[in-house]
Amino acid sequence: MYEANRQLAFDITVLSNVLDKHYNKELNFRNHCYLRIAFDATVNNKWDTKVGKPYTKYASEAQLQSALALLKGYLLDKQLLLMDNEKSLAFRKNQKQIEQIRSPKLF
Repeated sequence: MYEANRQLAFDITVLSNVLDKHYNKELNFRNHCYLRIAFDATVNNKWDTKVGKPYTKYASEAQLQSALALLKGYLLDKQLLLMDNEKSLAFRKNQKQIEQIRSPKLF
């Protein structure tokens, strides 16, 4: 299982770089953006609230396979990528609002 996860993690990294090159002239994303989007979509939340850091080390094999499938999908379907990006940004906005409620600034 460990070897399978290592290969999945490697494939995920390679594919994020391919996406970076593929959409380089169209989108203002970098390879880590594609990872964020896929990881968030996989756990349906801000990924690091559900999986330890780094994701590729602590995610289950099923989560890694899901992220890889999403990345492959993003290569073929820009609309899927953009929709998942919007969801990811919403997860992060909501998380930031939750953190502000838990730790209000007094001044």
